[in-house]
Amino acid sequence: MPIPHKYTNTPDDAYEAETSYYLHFQLVSALISLDHIYNCKYSDSDLFESKAQYYHYYTDHLLYSLGQIAERFRESNNPNSTNDYFVRRSANRINYGFDKNNYPILSNKAFRNTIEHIDEHNIEVIKKHDAVGGFNTIDENTPEERKDTLRNKRNNHTYTLDLLLKRLYIEREDTPLTMNLDDLKNELLDLKKKVDSFWGF
Repeated sequence: MPIPHKYTNTPDDAYEAETSYYLHFQLVSALISLDHIYNCKYSDSDLFESKAQYYHYYTDHLLYSLGQIAERFRESNNPNSTNDYFVRRSANRINYGFDKNNYPILSNKAFRNTIEHIDEHNIEVIKKHDAVGGFNTIDENTPEERKDTLRNKRNNHTYTLDLLLKRLYIEREDTPLTMNLDDLKNELLDLKKKVDSFWGF
């Protein structure tokens, strides 16, 4: 169980209860999104116009939840900051045993920033590469040539979900980001255990 740590400002219990509640909510939300990606339930719903839209929806929601989780632990650029938010986030890192080494994916807000600033990233792709920024999927029905293009010519595609390799490819200002979904799931489950443990305490 994580070492209990009280926030420096009051009411401590209320802050800690709020944080545990929302961390738990976003962790479960992320795991649900992953489950829908891993186990396609497109045929169970008539709300989506296409399977690509279904995957785009759950991938966006996955990234949104990851951003909400990362924000609870974000460090200040000033290590001596007395800002109340950063003081509480520092306590969060202690409470839930969170650090960048144990949670490299959850610590990386660049993934979430993709959907927060998708228009900016798409404009860069269009200007630099004369390509259309958008969301792509790779599955068992994707032609080999297209698989190769999406995996190896990534600067033309900002956002690709590779269902075969369980990877998410993202272009950020010509910097490729690759998220391993299995590794992400392990981080989510591990952090959820800590949050549940602290909540029980």
